[in-house]
Amino acid sequence: MILYNKEDKILANIARAFEKRMKVKADVELKIDPSLGEYCGKICNGVISAGSHSQLLDTAGRYLRNPKTEGTFQSYKEFCGMYFTTHHQNYLDAAPLEELYEYMDDLAFWGMNVLHVWFDLHHFDSMEDEYAKVVSGRLLGLLKHAKSMGIKTYMAGPANEAFNNSPEELRADWTRGHDGYIHTLNSHYHLELCPNKEGAIEKLIEYKRQVLEVFKEADLDYWGFGPYDEGGCTCPKCRPWGSNGYLKTVEALIPVTKEYMPDVQFILGLWQFDHFTTDNESAGVQQALAEGRLPEIKYVNPQHGSYGYSHDMHRPRLSFPEISMTDTAPWGAYGTNVLPGRFQKLWEEHRDLEDGGDPYLEGIYADLNAVIMLRCYRDNQSAVDTVKEYLAYEFGLEGEMNEKVCKAICDMEETLFRDLYSQAHRYVIHNPEKVFDIEKTIVEAHETLPEEIREGVKWQMIYLRAVIDGELKRNDYYRTETTREYFKKIVKLCHLEKTDACTLPDIYDEPHPWPGIPE
Repeated sequence: MILYNKEDKILANIARAFEKRMKVKADVELKIDPSLGEYCGKICNGVISAGSHSQLLDTAGRYLRNPKTEGTFQSYKEFCGMYFTTHHQNYLDAAPLEELYEYMDDLAFWGMNVLHVWFDLHHFDSMEDEYAKVVSGRLLGLLKHAKSMGIKTYMAGPANEAFNNSPEELRADWTRGHDGYIHTLNSHYHLELCPNKEGAIEKLIEYKRQVLEVFKEADLDYWGFGPYDEGGCTCPKCRPWGSNGYLKTVEALIPVTKEYMPDVQFILGLWQFDHFTTDNESAGVQQALAEGRLPEIKYVNPQHGSYGYSHDMHRPRLSFPEISMTDTAPWGAYGTNVLPGRFQKLWEEHRDLEDGGDPYLEGIYADLNAVIMLRCYRDNQSAVDTVKEYLAYEFGLEGEMNEKVCKAICDMEETLFRDLYSQAHRYVIHNPEKVFDIEKTIVEAHETLPEEIREGVKWQMIYLRAVIDGELKRNDYYRTETTREYFKKIVKLCHLEKTDACTLPDIYDEPHPWPGIPE
C-alpha cells in the first residue's frame, strides 16, 4: 500500500507513477517534509520524504532501484534538467504524448527536476497558424505534465527569432567577411530580426507577446535566451552580437516576459560565443554583468571549455551537454549512442564549475547518456556505476551478466564513429575490433530477458545497435536486407515514419538523404 496526503494532487500523481514502477510489493509512505530543504530527501523505515516534489521523485527513484536503500540524500547539483528537442519529427516530436509522459516520469525517477523545451517560431506565420496550435498544444501538454509531477519547467529560444513572414526590411545580417565576423552564422534562418533597425524591437516584443499569451498557462519557472545557432545578427550596429545586439534584445524582452510570468527566472545562453567573430563576446558579457546590467539573470549557460567556464561570469553556470549527435549520423539511426567515457571526462573537468545542466536529448536512443548525466548531477556518480545500475533496474540484469553487458556497452563507445561517405548504404565502423564480442554478449543477455523487457524500446536500442554493427561488419559494412529490417524496427519503435535526414535510419532503396552521401 502507498500512503500519502490525498489532498496534495502532485503527490497523488507521484504516488501513482511510483506504484506502477514498484517491482517489490511493500507498504511505503510518500511524504513532503519542508524541513529537509528543497534539494534533500530521506528514506527511513518505509517512509520516503523530501523537501520538494521534484526531490521526492529522485528519492523515490533510489528506492525503486534498491528497496533496501536508507539514508539522507542531498542533491549534488540543484539544476538537473533535460532539453526535450522536439523537431524534425524525431521521437520527442512524434511519439504519442502519453508515451512521452511515461518517459518523462522515468527520467524524473532518475533525477530530472527541470524540463526544457523550445517553440521554434520560424515554421509559422503567427501563433494563429493551425500547425502552430498543434505544436504549441503538444509542448503545453509536456509542460503541464511536468508541473503535475512537481518538475520545474523551462522554455528558451533565440533572442531575435521571428516568424516565417517577418518583415524583410527588419531582418538580421548573417554573413561573414565584415565587422570582425570570420564565419557565417551556421544555422541562421534568415528570418531573424536586427534589433538596431527601426521598429524591430517593437516587432520582437509583439512576437514574444503572441508566444507568452499561449504559454502563460504553463506556469514556467525559467525562460532562457539564446544567441546563436538559429539567431544572431552580424551588422555593424549589433557587433559583436553576443555582448551588444544580443544583450539589447534580451533587455527589451525581459519586461514583457515578466508581465505574463512575474515569478519566472532567466537564463542567459552563451552558446557559440567567440566562434563567429574575432571580438571577445564572453568578456563583453562578463563586463556587463559585473557592471550590474541584466540583474534578472539567474544563470549563464556557456559551452564546456569556453571563456565562460574559465572566467568568473558573475552568475552560476549551467551546462548544456550534447548527448545526442556526437560521433555518428544520422543521429540514433543505429540504436544507442552510449558514451560513458566521454561524459565521465566532461563531468570531471567541469563539475566544480557549474550548478547543473540540461543535456540536449533528441530521442530515446540517447536514454543511457541522459541517465548518466542525471546521476552526475544528482549523486556525482560515475558513468560506469550508472550503467550497471541502469542495467539492473531497467532490465533486471544482475551479477556476472550485469558486468559483462556493462563492459559491452562501454565498448560500444569505441565502435560508434562510422564513415557514411564512401558509398551509398555503406557505414564503415572506424574501430570495429570489438563489434563481434559486443554482439555476442548483448545477444546472450537478450535471450535471458522476459519478452516484455526484451521487446521494450530501451532494451531494443541496445540490442539493435549490437546486431546492426555485427551485420555491418560481416558484410564489409554494406547494408543488407537484415540490416534494413533492423533499421525499420528503429523507425517503428521511435515513431520516425515522418522524420527527416537527421534522425532517419537507412530504410529506402535510394541513397540516404544525409548531406554528402554519394548517389
